[in-house]
Amino acid sequence: MLLESSNEKKRQFINLLPRRFGLKGGKIHLYGAPRSGKTCIALHYIKDIKNSFYIDCNDLRNRDDLIKNYLLKISMEKKIEVLILDNMDFTKFMLPAIENIITINEYQSPNLDFVNKKILPLSFEEYISFDTLNQDINHLFANFLNYGNLPMTLSIKDPNRMYFKQQMLSLVFRHQLHIFMLLCQFQGKPITTNQIYSLLKKDSKISKDSIYSIIKDWQDRGILYLVPNYSNERLAKKVFLWDFSIRSSLSYDKNILCSVENMVFLELLKLDSPIYYSNKINLICNNNGYIISLFSTIEIIKDMLVEVDFMGLDIVVITFGLDDEIKIKDKIVKICNFINFALEE
Repeated sequence: MLLESSNEKKRQFINLLPRRFGLKGGKIHLYGAPRSGKTCIALHYIKDIKNSFYIDCNDLRNRDDLIKNYLLKISMEKKIEVLILDNMDFTKFMLPAIENIITINEYQSPNLDFVNKKILPLSFEEYISFDTLNQDINHLFANFLNYGNLPMTLSIKDPNRMYFKQQMLSLVFRHQLHIFMLLCQFQGKPITTNQIYSLLKKDSKISKDSIYSIIKDWQDRGILYLVPNYSNERLAKKVFLWDFSIRSSLSYDKNILCSVENMVFLELLKLDSPIYYSNKINLICNNNGYIISLFSTIEIIKDMLVEVDFMGLDIVVITFGLDDEIKIKDKIVKICNFINFALEE
């Protein structure tokens, strides 16, 4: 039974293209937000390993007793080279005594024997690497902006992508979906948890402690990011989402600037350095300030930068079409269209 389920899943993902998250042997735990590609990465790793085994702990056919018995069998026989335990609950199952195990869920593993590896959705560089039709890069960027960075959407036809995301969000958030939808309205904007609570309590009975707990859980899972102010971390934090296009699946009110700012944030996130924002600088990371100015001319950018406090930072202006350098306040400011920014980082 479990063997049939394992083979079925491996066949389903047999034509996966590789991602930049390379895996090695040993005990590895993959964690991150829903649909970010954790299972794909693990199954790609074992596609050429004959004695590998995959178990989805959320598969309704895989009862807990079946899984426990099979894990005991694996431990005793020691024939499996690599074992994948998807949607793993570390409180339920005893891990078998084998060398190579990959566990997967949305949270960091508490097991100190495992190396935690956070999996992010597709960067723009990864997204274009999946293109097998040699499409124009501007067309690829337009699709990326419209449909987002979740790997699963690549195999879904255009008319069905919106429905897929709505179904996914209903499954992920269930009775908390209205809270997530409220947060999506503040994508790329500063807000406090207390402000969120004040807005929610008008229409629903919910405690402030519950709001704090829910937001903390979404942060732990990589669904939600709250970016602090560069000068004062106690001030309201900017809201960013693991998929920058999610908001358009939940509302007719689209905001390209917020989506692109979220895109830039996710590109910076892979640098694994603290990220901040300030009053007129959208994002700050590694002593660089990033200003989003999508449809501007050089003259408009110059006028805008005169009013910006650079705070000793090197400034990069992200646009949709310009690539240049200008001198403002005795500093060279780099102007870079998003495509080049994403591919040069």
